[in-house]
Amino acid sequence: MCAETTGRIDSELCISLGLSLQYLRVSVVCWLAAMCHHLYATVASLPRRDDPPTYIKYSLFAWGAPLISLALATLLQSRESHDFWDVVDLTPFNCWFLGATATVYAYGLPVVLLLLISGYYLVKAAIVSRYTCSMQLEIKQREKMKRRRALQLMLFLKVSLIVGLVAGCGVASRVWKIPFLWAVFCTGHSLQGSAVALSVACNCRVLKVYARKSHKQQDHQVRALAERKFRLSQLRLNPLLDTPIACCFSSLMV
Repeated sequence: MCAETTGRIDSELCISLGLSLQYLRVSVVCWLAAMCHHLYATVASLPRRDDPPTYIKYSLFAWGAPLISLALATLLQSRESHDFWDVVDLTPFNCWFLGATATVYAYGLPVVLLLLISGYYLVKAAIVSRYTCSMQLEIKQREKMKRRRALQLMLFLKVSLIVGLVAGCGVASRVWKIPFLWAVFCTGHSLQGSAVALSVACNCRVLKVYARKSHKQQDHQVRALAERKFRLSQLRLNPLLDTPIACCFSSLMV
């Protein structure tokens, strides 16, 4: 009886872990699609893009839409296996994924659809940005706007590629059960946050700002050291000016 209870608790924990992780993964891609839409709205200067309800709408979409895929995953998981709490097929993947059918239709397809929506808004933002930049009369202002928009678009493109590649490896490893793809997914999933943070840092030129600060500090230290050496040399020469030889030499020079 105790063994059956322990096994039931382990099964419930495994299913709960798989459902919660799938919800979080889909919500990440939903937030990415929402940010791409907001970028397009900012570039196109759509009215009322900065109103407070806009963030609420994005939040409702990013946190609410994954609930639909979660309900679909629960339905598909219950139909795929006769026993909903049977986790024999899930434990080799550390309960990170549900069944193959639930993973493909409730996770893989929504991620592909959301990435296509993100790419659609990025393309529209690039087209609109090209026309808005060409309307600037000043050359410096136009070039500055082009660089800023290009950096923003490249950042979202990099993040989309990182998220899409990791998700694709995860779905492929779950369906085809290839150990190499599973290892790639585990490595990419663990480094995904660091890769996105590094992309944001490079895009915002945070590293260059810190490099400039360190370079300025080094220049300041070198200048301070040179001034200190100059003052010490002056202090060493000043006592010689009071000697009789120095007085005679100065009188001869006069």
